[in-house]
Amino acid sequence: MTEPPEKRETRAQFGKVAGRYRQSADHTEADDRDILLSWLALEPSHTALDVATGGGHTAVSIASRTRRVVASDLTPEMLREAAILARERGRENIDFVAADAECLPFRTASFDRVTCRIAPHHFPDIRAAIAEFVRVVRPGGLVGVIDSVVPEDPALDAFLNGIEKLRDPTHVRSYHLDEWVSFLKEAGLLLLHVSCAWKEHAFPEWVARTGRPEAVQREVEEMFLSAFPRAREFFRVRAEGGRIVSYSDEKGIFVGRKM
Repeated sequence: MTEPPEKRETRAQFGKVAGRYRQSADHTEADDRDILLSWLALEPSHTALDVATGGGHTAVSIASRTRRVVASDLTPEMLREAAILARERGRENIDFVAADAECLPFRTASFDRVTCRIAPHHFPDIRAAIAEFVRVVRPGGLVGVIDSVVPEDPALDAFLNGIEKLRDPTHVRSYHLDEWVSFLKEAGLLLLHVSCAWKEHAFPEWVARTGRPEAVQREVEEMFLSAFPRAREFFRVRAEGGRIVSYSDEKGIFVGRKM
């Protein structure tokens, strides 16, 4: 089967900048991840899957509490970075597997827990990916997801999704909280936890992380600088001397049980 071009684009995009994601403050910071882990009820006997593991931060955190973790990602360079992080943290119970989130190469009901953090906004078919998360977790097992969410206000939704798409062409969409709830319930999960957590992004590191040309990075900055007042207020945009210092967005945190 021919691979869709958007998957090749995603692999190429992240392959070039994989090391930045292992070192990224946004991915290293643990506030949202700690909330997720507190709801996953991890046990030493568990086997877990972390989908689209990126730099491996969630997989490494889970590995300290479980028997075995499989860290999967579409991009081999990301898996290499995750393996570096695992070695640095002394975690030897993690296996690394190249895999498409929308077509996971694992048997049905293979895992006690499945997680995916700050990645689903890149998936072309979000429902297919969630269906795969649910398929590979055992009955009674838990699925935990963290991803960017946008407000219901259409103008704010369009503003942030537009900025994200310019910064990173592999961005597909950040969804509303209610959309996420619908996706997860439709896939057969009983929701145990739904919350949002604000995350502040230091703008210079955030805008440079995807490796886009400086002209594009400046265009992203100009979009923040010229943002309408409601957007500047809602996304907590901070500027000094005509440059953007930081902005904040919300991460949705979801945990559901497979029935």
